[in-house]
Formats: sequence, structure tokens, C-alpha cells
Amino acid sequence: MRSLPIYLFLLTVCFACDISDNTVDPTTAFFKIYDNNQFDASYIPIDIKQTSDGGYIILSSKRIETSNFTGVNLIKIDNKGEFVNQQEIEDQYVNAVDQLIKVNDTFQFLAMDATSLQAVLFTVNDSANITSTIPIAGLTYPMYVADNDTELLVLSYNNNDKTSVLSLVSNDGTVGTSRGYTIGAGADTEAPIIEHFTRTGKQLPFFAGKTSNNTYFFNGFYNYTLSLVFTNFGDEPQGVVQGQQDDGGLSAAISLNGGTFAISRFNFGNNYIVPSVDLSTSGISSATDFPGNAFPELVADAPVVVDVINANGKEAIIYGSNTKSGQIILMAYSSSTGALLGTKYLGSTYPYQVAGFTLTEDQGLAVVGNTSVAGRFDRICLFKLSAEELGGLIK
Repeated sequence: MRSLPIYLFLLTVCFACDISDNTVDPTTAFFKIYDNNQFDASYIPIDIKQTSDGGYIILSSKRIETSNFTGVNLIKIDNKGEFVNQQEIEDQYVNAVDQLIKVNDTFQFLAMDATSLQAVLFTVNDSANITSTIPIAGLTYPMYVADNDTELLVLSYNNNDKTSVLSLVSNDGTVGTSRGYTIGAGADTEAPIIEHFTRTGKQLPFFAGKTSNNTYFFNGFYNYTLSLVFTNFGDEPQGVVQGQQDDGGLSAAISLNGGTFAISRFNFGNNYIVPSVDLSTSGISSATDFPGNAFPELVADAPVVVDVINANGKEAIIYGSNTKSGQIILMAYSSSTGALLGTKYLGSTYPYQVAGFTLTEDQGLAVVGNTSVAGRFDRICLFKLSAEELGGLIK
């Protein structure tokens, strides 16, 4: 694997100045596509984090011939965006899930054993080398992992009991509090989940988190429909925001303060951005209760990445998604008022799709995504925005 730098040339007329004073730091902003000599290889980026040396680790999946699931791949990038090395994990482990979690000086992610379907916790160092592999007892079909202070919050699926399972897991793989909630009876209810894992159907927006008042939530199947479920790990959920089976529901959500969330939702192909909404964490409500701003330029049932960032003293909600014209769109909203602050489009020539983004140590933004080179080869791409570019987005 190697990088293909995309160079943008700017013609500037300079008067009475020394060109040596106009050098640009190559770490502040760049755009790379990471090629591979396996022409038919198909890479699917999942998440990105910056390492202590200023470089990056990209977690991704790869189509493999030995399984219906996708293989696991790690790429180390230096601070200029140049390819350093790649770790293709043996085919025994498949289906890495969002997110890549920073734990002190290491990183952790979840995948599963291709035979037993058991969740497996991996720890890697700054060089993307695996330092430990720990099977997690009792958890199968991992769907999502989130940072939960000194532990991990894990969403998984139990195909024996037909339940969506939310668990607190220590960084050494020990399961603490855990609770499963029924998806409903019947093979048709399970089918979208299995198709998600094998990538033969719609990729579903599974995620989990915790509010500022310590109420846990997950977006997964509950009682026949994709729902946002609030829980204190009791026998029954505290509250549910229902979707429309797998045709509608929340595509992303992040807790802002108490019951206030920044969300996005989809409904039979349509997409809506709702940067500030109060969700009831008790009782039953519907995702269609929150109309929000319609975005017809987004692809049908668009995947959405959302996070709150604080750059140069400015806090903003950043949404990332994919447009029908084949570009990645970044939308910034005020975390206090919900007002739109700015919009930025990334990519040209080839179609691009967002996977994740992370704030960088220089107060810029690294955005990882997928592109199809020449319409044939699925490759990972990386956009590094400078602090000035990010500042222009969240102004």
C-alpha cells in the first residue's frame, strides 16, 4: 500500500518577497489516497485517531475470500499523511466495529472471531502493532464500542436469545454490567442484522453512549424496529425513540447536556439534521416527531458521523455525510444555539464517502473516507484540514 498525493497548484504573483519565506508546513493540510498493488482489493475505512508522534492510525475492513464477513486491517500514517505500514490481521478475526478508542498511550478496538462469533478486544500501539488480543466472554456479534471514561461501552447482538445487548467492559476485556433487550420474534426481524454483518444489505447505524446525567443509550433493534433505547440496565428500557423497522430511525446522535441531543435521522430515503433537540429518556416517542432540516442533497438513508469539537476555544457540532454528487459534506452547528455556522465539501473527480473524523493536535481536522478510484478500486482516503480551514468552518 502506498499513498497517492493529490497536489493543488496555486499561481501567485509576489512582489518584493523571498519565496523561501512562503514555505508551507506539509503536516498542516494534505489529501491522500492510499493505493494497493492488489487491484481487486476492497478497503472499507471505519475510524481514525492521531498518535503521539503526530501520525495517524486508520482502522478499516477488507473483503476476504475465506468468509462472508470482512477482514480487519490497520494502517499507520505519518504526520505528513505518508503511508508507513499496514497490519492485515489473520482471517480468524473479522468485522471490526466503530470506534477506535484511545486508552492512555494505546488504542483499542473490537472485532469478532469468524468461527465462534465471539467479540474480541484488540490493543495496538502507536505503530499499529497489536500488543494484546482478548476474547470477551459472553458477547457475540459486536456492533459498536464507545469510550466510557475508564471502561468501554459495548453494543452487541445475541443471536441465541435474539437480543440487542449493552455492556460495560473493562479495558482488560472483563464484562461488568450487561443487559439484553429483545429484537422481537421471527427470522425476518433478525435478517437486517445479519445482512448488516455480511454487507449483503443496508449498513445500519448502530451506536451507543451516555448522557451527562448518566443515562445509557444505544441505537439498535428493539421490538421489531431500529430504535434509540435509554436504559439503566434494568429489565425493561427507561425510554424508547422508535424508528420504522429498518426503513427509518436515527442515523446518529450525541448527548449535549442532559436530555438535549444533536441527532440526524432518516426515513424511507429522506435525511434530516436536528442539531438540538430534547429527547425524552422515559416513555415512548417516535423519530418522526423531530422534523429537523431536510437535506435532499444527501444520498438516500445517508450514513452520518457527528461529534462535538472544541478547536481554538470554539465549540461546535460537526456533522459529516455523503452527497449525491459524490462529495463528503461537513456541516458545523453552534452547540449553544443550533445555528448553522458553516459548510465544507471535500473531494472531486472520484466519488467520496465519509467514515470518521478526529480533531488533531494542531487544532485541525483529519477526515477519513472511502473513494472508488477509476470507478473500480475501493481505496481509503484522508483529508487533513488545517486549523485555519477548520476555523473557517466553525466561525
